[in-house]
Amino acid sequence: MDIRQSDLWAKYLQELGWQTIPISPLFQIYLRKVPFFGATAKLPKLRLPIPFKEIGRVAAENNIFMLKLEPDIEAGEERNESVVSLLKANGFQKDRWALSPTRTIQIDLTKSEEDLLKGMEKDTRYNVRLAAKRGVIVRKTNDFAEFKNLYFNTAKRKGFWPARKEIETLWRVFSREKAANILTAYYKGRALASTILLDSNEVGYYQHAASSTEHREVMAPYLLLWEAMKFIKNKGCKMLDLEGIYDPRMPSTKKWKGFTLFKRGFGGREVEYIGSFVKYPRLWSKLLFLPTRVF
Repeated sequence: MDIRQSDLWAKYLQELGWQTIPISPLFQIYLRKVPFFGATAKLPKLRLPIPFKEIGRVAAENNIFMLKLEPDIEAGEERNESVVSLLKANGFQKDRWALSPTRTIQIDLTKSEEDLLKGMEKDTRYNVRLAAKRGVIVRKTNDFAEFKNLYFNTAKRKGFWPARKEIETLWRVFSREKAANILTAYYKGRALASTILLDSNEVGYYQHAASSTEHREVMAPYLLLWEAMKFIKNKGCKMLDLEGIYDPRMPSTKKWKGFTLFKRGFGGREVEYIGSFVKYPRLWSKLLFLPTRVF
């Protein structure tokens, strides 16, 4: 089960104002009321079979006017066409905006550390060793204030505006259950790079990362991600999901090209999901949103 269908993810969304409604023993739909209009709902990382009947019942009972659904199915699977046809038959259309990464890299942590290093690109492996040689030190700090300062400086520099409340809530909920950790890379006492790692069901997630413009020559982010791989492996996780790379199908990922090259250097398997789908159960919402959102 993907982390977005876990109990902790449900608690995280509940603290952000979402309501959780079980639609089967394994899956839940997340619903948020919108005054005067009804409700929006989302179903991330849904495995087969998709319970369309239950989804329809929840939509009708809660006056849902927009429903997002993202199957946990890879684009290369043979059943793709039948699943997409089934979604369309039930009123869903492909959408340009996604709830979760539609393309990512997954690293097999059951391999030895030696094999993980061998699986990296030559330049990445060199930079990992260079950072260690030059004195970069990576520590588990769980210092959220330090991470947040670095993260929001990174966001300002790169021109994206993360939701402060969402990141703060994510850390609070997952760290409370010891399912989140912060690793930070230091050079001469200065924090140069940091990441929040989540873990759920033997899978680790490289959820958020930040870096400084200082001392780029010491390659701190490379050693940080390598140490993150080892840290999550030692926690008993069998896979690390790097949580998103550039997907030409999704305009919102256009600015991800830079860190996509960085992530690809660490090896792993590139995974593409069939994408995001949207349904507008109310005629007015279909007329208002559909022409501009689907492709």
